[in-house]
Amino acid sequence: MTHNALKYTLAHLMNVALPMSEPLDYAFDVAKNVLTVTIGGQYKLHMSMFGNDDMKLFMNDKGDLNMLLCPSADQKAMIPLFRPSRVSLHEVTSSQEDNELIIPFDLVTPSFYILSREEEHRSDRRDAHGRFRYQDSLAYSYNFIDLPLVDEYAMLLRKWIVEMLNPRLDIAPRKSRIIPTHDIDLLRRFHNPWQALKSIFGRDLILEHSIPATAASCREYLKWRKNSRQDPYIEAIRELAQESYNLGLESIFFFKAQLPDENDCTYGIDDPDIPYCMDIINDYGMKVGLHGSYDSYRSAGLLKLEKSRLEKVHGAQVSMVRQHYLRYSEDTLCLWQSAGFADDYTLCYAEQPGFRCGTCHPYPLYDTKRDCVTNIVEHPLIVMDGSLFDYLHLSISESNHLINSLLQRCQAVEGDFVILWHNHLLSRNYRKLYQKIYLPLLKK
Repeated sequence: MTHNALKYTLAHLMNVALPMSEPLDYAFDVAKNVLTVTIGGQYKLHMSMFGNDDMKLFMNDKGDLNMLLCPSADQKAMIPLFRPSRVSLHEVTSSQEDNELIIPFDLVTPSFYILSREEEHRSDRRDAHGRFRYQDSLAYSYNFIDLPLVDEYAMLLRKWIVEMLNPRLDIAPRKSRIIPTHDIDLLRRFHNPWQALKSIFGRDLILEHSIPATAASCREYLKWRKNSRQDPYIEAIRELAQESYNLGLESIFFFKAQLPDENDCTYGIDDPDIPYCMDIINDYGMKVGLHGSYDSYRSAGLLKLEKSRLEKVHGAQVSMVRQHYLRYSEDTLCLWQSAGFADDYTLCYAEQPGFRCGTCHPYPLYDTKRDCVTNIVEHPLIVMDGSLFDYLHLSISESNHLINSLLQRCQAVEGDFVILWHNHLLSRNYRKLYQKIYLPLLKK
């Protein structure tokens, strides 16, 4: 843990723990694996930190690591805490006379490895799409994917400071938000009559044996024949924008920006109906971001080109990005900076909803190669529709139970619940999932 890494991690913990109407001054130093944080020049927190042996155990083998579970700040979850091997204390103690807290747990080192994604930068294990796998993560090893662990540590810090030191702090709790996002992987369902009939009768009727879906698709097809802009996937963009508008929410629509002869192109950015879709989004006051193509997460040239194309069609600067297939590597961070992006919405495990980054607060990503904070703000994705249906194969009730649990943890730590729902999942048999999972969530 370098000085910069400590400063970065403490900044996040303190911002979540002690959001103030006026900025709070604090300083820190480290001596003999004890981090001392001085708040407002008056209160001191002495936090134990891992030694080298503890770090090896934490990263590779939890068998001999001193881990215990304690209630979260709101008493509704159990949080893993890690105690360095040399420390004999098992609980937080205080001295109000000296305005000091003794914390026998390392809250900072685990937080850094999760926030910075250093845990995956150190691993070469990847899936077929080059993505770091949930099963190789610390969240999997210690079973905290359903907890925003870093934020939970911050809320514990708030609880300990307020209850044990009784400082006079003007804490201004942050309001939790739901942020709907939509990746436009497919612009149209129907392209020509022959393809449309194959889609309806080949898939809906023969493969899925669904009479209701076939009937609904026939109605959609007839509307499309009258007006191609009434394609169900284009209509879905309008419906998603309208639902967010009606509920006072702000959706973000991520468009691909490729040309027909390019790899993984499903629609061209030069399609004449793209400006029409942009007008819909603008009319409802929603936002547009780039859905970086499959190969762009490792190509600065592709990212810049696609960003430029989208800005030309959109008629405004595009500062937000999400990579297709949620592909991300250590190099992607530098490419986002080089291309001029400010906000990313990529980081989530495709196969498992939850808190990949240990937080549901917007936060700056860290360049571990250069040991510095970047200007890319990450907005961690918590749930993707495909994770529920294609990876976990959950029922509607199971999906709602998981979503409600994750939403409660976001609200408990005053963070944001970012959800991804694709525009092509509003029709066919997906319609009932949209109506019984996505819409009830927005209304919460």
